[in-house]
Amino acid sequence: MPFPIVLAAAIDCCNISGTVRTAEGTPVRAHAHFAGRSRISVDSDASGRFVLHIAAGSFRLTITAPGFASTATDIVVHDGERIDVTLEPIGGGRLREISHVTIDGRLSLPRTTVPSREISRADLDAMGYDKVADALGTLPSVTLTRPDGGSPAAPTAIALRGPDPSETRISLDGQPLNDANTGDFDLALFPSALLGAVEVSEGLGPEDHRGADTIGGEVNLISLRPTTIPTWMLRLSSGSFNTSTIEASATGRVARLGYALAGGKAYSDGNVHDYPVMFGGVSERIGSSILTSSALVHLTYDLTPRVTLRFRTLSLSDTRDLSASESAPPFNQLTNADGPDAPNSPFVGSGPLTRAQNLRATLLGATLPLGAGTLAATMTWSSVRNALDGGIGSTPYDFSLNDRLASTTVEWSRLAGSLAFAIGGSVRSESLSSPDQFGYTLSERASTVWLRAATDLAPHVRVAGSAVRSNWSTFGSSTDGRFGIAVEDGAGGSLRFAAGTGFRAPLLSELYTAPFSALPPPDQNCVSANGNAAERAEHATEYELGYARRLGSTTFDATLYRTNLRDPIENFYPLNATCGVDPTVPVAQSFPINVGNVVYQGGTLRIARRFGTEWFASAEYGVNAAYPVSLPDTVSAANPTSGSSLVVGQQFAGIPLQEASLALRYSHDGFHGAANLTVTGANNWLAQGRYAVLDAAIGKRWGKIDLTLAGTNLSSAVTGRFTRIGLGTPYPIPNAPPQSRDALVLQPAATRLIFTIR
Repeated sequence: MPFPIVLAAAIDCCNISGTVRTAEGTPVRAHAHFAGRSRISVDSDASGRFVLHIAAGSFRLTITAPGFASTATDIVVHDGERIDVTLEPIGGGRLREISHVTIDGRLSLPRTTVPSREISRADLDAMGYDKVADALGTLPSVTLTRPDGGSPAAPTAIALRGPDPSETRISLDGQPLNDANTGDFDLALFPSALLGAVEVSEGLGPEDHRGADTIGGEVNLISLRPTTIPTWMLRLSSGSFNTSTIEASATGRVARLGYALAGGKAYSDGNVHDYPVMFGGVSERIGSSILTSSALVHLTYDLTPRVTLRFRTLSLSDTRDLSASESAPPFNQLTNADGPDAPNSPFVGSGPLTRAQNLRATLLGATLPLGAGTLAATMTWSSVRNALDGGIGSTPYDFSLNDRLASTTVEWSRLAGSLAFAIGGSVRSESLSSPDQFGYTLSERASTVWLRAATDLAPHVRVAGSAVRSNWSTFGSSTDGRFGIAVEDGAGGSLRFAAGTGFRAPLLSELYTAPFSALPPPDQNCVSANGNAAERAEHATEYELGYARRLGSTTFDATLYRTNLRDPIENFYPLNATCGVDPTVPVAQSFPINVGNVVYQGGTLRIARRFGTEWFASAEYGVNAAYPVSLPDTVSAANPTSGSSLVVGQQFAGIPLQEASLALRYSHDGFHGAANLTVTGANNWLAQGRYAVLDAAIGKRWGKIDLTLAGTNLSSAVTGRFTRIGLGTPYPIPNAPPQSRDALVLQPAATRLIFTIR
């Protein structure tokens, strides 16, 4: 086929061009169909390129190619527009947006019936973010949960649209990473250098893959992938708090073999290093240092143009000094203030405490034609090991454990015109051993089957639906369904609606019931924590309404949602419990129970605008309300994540009602700059008042060399070295004094000088 392909239309406007490639950069021969007031089609050539002459206006663009997931999206055509299409092989590991169309990618309209965001590698590099959690913290729909404190060394969990991180799935190329002890995954030190992108999918949608066991949404980490053209990168950095990193990667293809290799090491003293304090009259030294090493091997082999084998393994090891985040000056009841944090002053907490964490995640996969469709199969294995040395922490993250998860997934899909159809299933097994918590290894099995379909009812009406049947050995079965519709309004906008159901399975740690003789040490009221073998799954019904529109160089996107959560899992605490003669002997137990009903509701407004070719700005404002609507009068319960008491009609502790962000990007003649300002409302997880965090970066490129100066928390918001016991924003309790909370602190402003060779 000649290049470029040019189709003439009867009208003068418009000339557009584009490319069709895989995520690795390989050209794809694809068929593009534009449906609007006029209909026109074009095929890309061997280089994946096409040129087209078409009338201006609104169109639905459909891209299809053998062996790849099709994509359909609404676009507004202007003269000189460039359309870049990225196709994913069926079963390639993406969760919803498995195909990607961009005009200006940052201005593209949503292509799913529920909100889906992508943080690209370019976004991560522009800000100088070397950890995934830094980038996720800029999204208003994301709550960063830090139960052990705000130090970078402390665990960081992600919660979407609600107070519970266990209701948000964390995946690597679609491979679940959530563990069975806390229900989430610690993203505090996950390096961005191993990734090509981060997908954030909010709520429940018919496009979801691999089950319905998520309520808040999903964060999918897309690993670095092979490329057609060989590339390599070496990055060195040095900065505040004796921080240094070295990262390297190489991608390319040798004949049929594609490869992506990456690795790195990072070290930081942190805000507190070798700090002398007194514990019970004994001198100790505490700190917040971090040592991290990571590696990725990602290989693909094309047996034929439609048969591909895939192998990916990722490892992440870190050692953290948690003693600073787990220790603090004691609260003085007489002066109503915390104690001094001068060197050699009295402290309370864990004292010296080191945590070593090791993650291994491996995937084997294959895609091949089968009948009129494509079969994709994957086998995955992961393990998370935590080893604690020293004192005893105060959260579920502070236990030595080994969590293993294995799964097998098979899916057959077919494209026929505008109809996309898929049927598949998976089986998984998980085991959790933690001598600190359990007397034996806990285990569970689960199987899931699903059916998904999507089609165009009319040129501007797209519908999608799915049905999922899940069976778990620990709680039973769940049948869930989801439906969505997107309608183009004829004025450059798209209206979408979705409804669906989902669940959150009980955790193995919640189901384990320890005998009285093996209960953990009791608290100040002589109450010991335990599990509940009768715990049931949470179930949710969600409704989503959104509208997006592009006006020239500006895109608007508004979303409203409501989630009705039934049988939420909360912690029961016995009323009026008091210690007996021996304060080391428990007199009562607390344990998780299913109680009442909960509502999550809110919405987001996102605006993006391009200013010429040099500047780009985006702003987001989000409201996330989460509160119980009914509780039994005879039960005193608390949220298992924050520990705060539940109050009907009152926002959960640790979930700010309002968040906002503003991002700026600049690029011209080798100079580049970026800034993110994130404003967090009151009732946040740090138990601080409203605060704003400013991150920024500025740099210059000379050919293959780039020099960037990046800074985090340049506003020095809510900074400090140690937790302030009892001095956080109090949580109001009806007919009782407000519940005191500890004020957590962030690391002060830090800068890094980053040197990159490509």
